[in-house]
Amino acid sequence: MAEAKQIEKKAKKDAEKNQKPTLNIQPGERMRDFNARVEQEYKKNFIEAVRATKPVSQRKLKNRESRKQKKVAKKERVEQLYGGRDFDDLKDHVAFGEVADAPPTLTKIPKARGRNKELLESKTKEVTEKKEAADNKYESDEDENMKLLKASHKRKIQNMSASARKALDDERTRVIDHYRAKKAKKMVDSGLTPLT
Repeated sequence: MAEAKQIEKKAKKDAEKNQKPTLNIQPGERMRDFNARVEQEYKKNFIEAVRATKPVSQRKLKNRESRKQKKVAKKERVEQLYGGRDFDDLKDHVAFGEVADAPPTLTKIPKARGRNKELLESKTKEVTEKKEAADNKYESDEDENMKLLKASHKRKIQNMSASARKALDDERTRVIDHYRAKKAKKMVDSGLTPLT
């Protein structure tokens, strides 16, 4: 598709080149100005004619040919690696004066090509797994286990007798007081005033 357009453009250019404008002297124009205009108009043709008559050495021709072959080989290698050009048919036709409110958002996952195919597939798999985990509101198995433990702990406290619950509360307050005393001692040792 793109090649056909290129060939068409080349044919148009060749037709324009072959179509030589007829130059006439303008009324009131001096001969010197007319000659300068003619020379300027046909300058490319003169240069091409001189080049055509100049003999080109075999070495130069060989170098040109090898450069062309390298260019073609490079193009083929890139096409083989990345699967060709993707954006030939993705052109936006923007009307004059149209304002872009925000940059475009990509909603489709790009098609994997070449070497990056496996990498892209693994990344998309990871992203979907993370998304599913976020939907469950647990980031890992440990979080889920902690949630289950908390629930079972609440059930145990609710099923305890009043004396057992009081003993548990006393133990909890003793541990908290011990922690606060240790923290205050640490602050005094470092030269800070402990909070009361």
